Amino acid sequence: MSETLADIIRRAMEYGEKGQGKHISLEDAVRLYVKPGMAVHLAAGIGGPSAAICEIIRQFRGTHSGLTIIQSTLAGHALNLVHCGLVKKLVCAVCADLAATARPSKTIQKAHESGAIELENWSLYSLQQRLMAGAFGVPFMPTRSVLGSSIASDNETSFRELEDPFGSGGKTGIVKALNPDISIIHGAVADGEGNTILAAPYGEDLWGPFASTNGVLVTVEAIVPTAFIKRYSAMVKIPGNIVKAVCLAPLGLHPFSFPNPGISDFVPYEQDVDFLSGLSEASKSGATLDGWIAEWIVDCANHQQYLDKLGSARINVLKERAKQSKTEIFHDVSLAKTKKPYDHEEMMLIAVAREILTSIKRSGHRMILAGAGTGATAAFVAYFQLKATGAEIELVTGNGQIAYTPIPGKSILMTEAGVRSSKILSDTVMTQGVFVGGKNNRCLSVLGAGQIDKFGNINSTKTSEGKFLVGSGGANDALNAREVILVLNQSKDRFVDRLSYVTGLGHNVSTVVSTMGVFRKQGPTAELQLVGCFPSLKSGPLMEKIEEVKAQCGWVLKPGPVVEEVPAPTEEELALLRWLLSSEANN
Repeated sequence: MSETLADIIRRAMEYGEKGQGKHISLEDAVRLYVKPGMAVHLAAGIGGPSAAICEIIRQFRGTHSGLTIIQSTLAGHALNLVHCGLVKKLVCAVCADLAATARPSKTIQKAHESGAIELENWSLYSLQQRLMAGAFGVPFMPTRSVLGSSIASDNETSFRELEDPFGSGGKTGIVKALNPDISIIHGAVADGEGNTILAAPYGEDLWGPFASTNGVLVTVEAIVPTAFIKRYSAMVKIPGNIVKAVCLAPLGLHPFSFPNPGISDFVPYEQDVDFLSGLSEASKSGATLDGWIAEWIVDCANHQQYLDKLGSARINVLKERAKQSKTEIFHDVSLAKTKKPYDHEEMMLIAVAREILTSIKRSGHRMILAGAGTGATAAFVAYFQLKATGAEIELVTGNGQIAYTPIPGKSILMTEAGVRSSKILSDTVMTQGVFVGGKNNRCLSVLGAGQIDKFGNINSTKTSEGKFLVGSGGANDALNAREVILVLNQSKDRFVDRLSYVTGLGHNVSTVVSTMGVFRKQGPTAELQLVGCFPSLKSGPLMEKIEEVKAQCGWVLKPGPVVEEVPAPTEEELALLRWLLSSEANN
């Protein structure tokens, strides 16, 4: 008997609920779809899809795989791909040794200096724009980032300046489309067809999968029925029709954190700082790192054995920390009050907070981009002070975390507490392209830097000897904000007359705060002038302090019309700062 129309429709609906069954093991997915010489895009927040990266190392170690890795932030296990000799080229924004703090990676520096890898560095936003162009099928994408920097000259085959064809007389940058061969991404959950809910905020994860020529490999914390996906359809970012395989990989971002994107009963986990510290220590020696990789990756036959080695106790601690990450931490700040004298860094951070307050009141900014360095803490001090007055001000991160509440002692990026306190969870394109650097932005960026020159141009990419630091990250993009305040320790090595590498132009930099004083500019192309000296532990006349500051500056520093001694921190300012820095404040 022939099928009726109702039978056909019913069977189609049942088939749609079950999905097409793309669920295979991670080992099989890598074996089938990752081939030598491929350009592989890795995405999943900071560090990328760790479980998949480890599997690539297991299958390709000891071979000349010649991979091109496209990844915004190369950290954690991804650095081991380079150490194992599996990468011929990196296309990235940041390469860093991440543990308690971010530092230049010895693995990357060694590979770069020896010529073992070609390193193509972009800003976070411009790299996403290259992938956007690839996804849209257009040859290039216009950008406000990179213009005038050494990034532009380094990447002249993929970057051009273009006269506005509509007659404004201005110039814009354009970046060449980038299409990976395959994209690998880790998500929260997916159904058997590959419809995937990612971690939020989405950072640099959205465009690479759509630009990938040969589709996407998805690893997830859990595989769910299609009915579950339909219930959360507004959160699905990767459609099944571009997915080649779905692989179950619980704790697939370890040692980095995975916050709950907003799914009921989803169990998040926090960053494993001890694990990252162990990797960082091992990276100091090639032989030691070989042993570490053998122990933690090669000797584990698969991801399940890696989890077994971590142990349930350690895994439960990471999950418990995420449960305990609460935003209700506003106990009596006076508990942080002590008689301990302030140090140079505390003076600097409080001076930065004061400059932020002045800038907000003067210019009416509505957002503060707080970079990942020490300056972020100063932004948090100013944030609470401004909120106490009823000011309309919000904090934003470059990866898409918008209007969040700072948590004492917690990293601002990809933690459960930070994500749960946010009013908007978006991505790098929206934050850096619109909220921070868009035409109507009302944003103040507070950034650190490796070096600055007298015009406020910054370098975070290469030393004068050509040694790679950490890369642009979002610094070049953040310089497009309406106003920029820079913060860094002062020495002749960091305050230089001429930068060997310009990560970004200082046209929008208004103020620089160092460990010795405050500097300001009178216009976009003006020189920085000293306007304030910090009180010294040794008493002495103001002129002596001015000379001390000038002696630690690599150019002939010009004092402003008026130079004052900056008032020492108040007891309340110190208490708020130390509360924010305290890891015990939210226990």
